[in-house]
Amino acid sequence: MADARHSAFLDMLAALHERHLVGVPDRTELWLVRHADAYVGLEQLNDGLLNPPLSVEGEAQAALLTARLASVHFDEIWASDLRRAVATAHAVALGRGLEVQTDERLREVRTYWDEGRTEALGDPQDYPFPEPMAQVAARMREALDCIVKRLEPYDSQPRRALVASHNAAISLFLHSLLGLKWPQLRVMPQFTSLSVVAAKDGRYVVQSIADATHLSGMPLD
Repeated sequence: MADARHSAFLDMLAALHERHLVGVPDRTELWLVRHADAYVGLEQLNDGLLNPPLSVEGEAQAALLTARLASVHFDEIWASDLRRAVATAHAVALGRGLEVQTDERLREVRTYWDEGRTEALGDPQDYPFPEPMAQVAARMREALDCIVKRLEPYDSQPRRALVASHNAAISLFLHSLLGLKWPQLRVMPQFTSLSVVAAKDGRYVVQSIADATHLSGMPLD
């Protein structure tokens, strides 16, 4: 029979799990995936918005991601409307009977290259994009709020969506959830890396950041 100290410990552990949405059945999981590579072998940029297809290396990365997620159930699959994100999402969706849905709010942060300019990276402490950080985080949150709402009501298992987006867009959203300012989260999501966020009752909790262990078998250049 549990004594008072043991019971208090179990109560504390249950409250901690609830606070961080660990093992809570009525939650939504958003698996944020950075798209696979689209830049190796790229010879020139088109005018306007950067929108290249996946490279051969990117297709191999997407295949490794797909293999890793083969046993993971997803209720919906989403992507930004840019080609590299859509192709990555389609690789995971293949054979699942799920349509890849797109939302332009999941696009990459607007860069100077999208505006036809070139800019060198400045000091690491300087935010390098023309689209404000708060604006990026807000549009990402709006898009993800809509996905979470679509997945309600809950059942005994968590509802889960894969969301293929972009490096800086994911990073800036995570910055906002963690209460960090640029560039305090010193993590660059690699191609096809996974960052998992749990959501419930308007709360978002970061559960993993930029996991790319499925790429460990790829040869180095």
